Amino acid sequence: MNTVVQFYRKGPPNVVINGEQIPEAAIAEAMIDYADAPKPREAAVRSLVVRTLLRQRAVALQIEAETEEAALEKVLEREVEMPPVSDEEIRRYFDGNRKKFRSGDLFEVRHILFDTKAGDSDPEVLKKAERALFHLKNDPASFERVAREESICSSSKTGGQLGQISEGAVVPEFWSALTAFGKTGLLPQLVESRFGHHVVQVDRVALGQDLPFEAVEARIRVFLAQLIEQRKHQEYLARLIEQSDIRGVDLSDQKQQPAGPGLPAE
Repeated sequence: MNTVVQFYRKGPPNVVINGEQIPEAAIAEAMIDYADAPKPREAAVRSLVVRTLLRQRAVALQIEAETEEAALEKVLEREVEMPPVSDEEIRRYFDGNRKKFRSGDLFEVRHILFDTKAGDSDPEVLKKAERALFHLKNDPASFERVAREESICSSSKTGGQLGQISEGAVVPEFWSALTAFGKTGLLPQLVESRFGHHVVQVDRVALGQDLPFEAVEARIRVFLAQLIEQRKHQEYLARLIEQSDIRGVDLSDQKQQPAGPGLPAE
């Protein structure tokens, strides 16, 4: 006698917030917005739990609004007190993050690019780049000619001229080499980037200057106010979660985040 054994695939648990179940269809729709998350369903459920808690709170407070989004914002406005950013907090952040408040560095640069991208280049090309660097150390006036003859970059037509560049205008590894050198002249080593190896000549440098406190005070105030708002909202949601009956999802890791270095702390 043959015994037929049937296996039933167990689906995800129902997500219930204070007796209100979140439909699986709503979760599936929300997952579209979290397709790139490591765990799309978990991210979607967490988002829907927060919205549900805030919507339930809006009903309890008898908040009226034209849209659900507006009602949720009114809940936060009414329930979350936002302390003002003090002058002391602004000054402390400025003093702890001086490197963030500088005018940008500018470099006027020429380069010669050799196609030495990893895995698909001839070893002789790197030797050719090294010979070009050695030659230019002894004959810097020939840079334009060598760039026109040897560089695979389109700038070869103008003798390797890249013009004035600032941070973000070139790949990070190229920029790091410029800032580490920090002066005019031929860089003594080849610069390796994702495009190959470069011989680099810096013709002019305008190093950034420290910005005074008065020039950035308003910007810091806005930034810190946003951080405080974010933290206060997290604290409020953590309290809502703690006071609610939530089933089908684990939110035990929803804890208050500590203030980071240089950030205002209570």
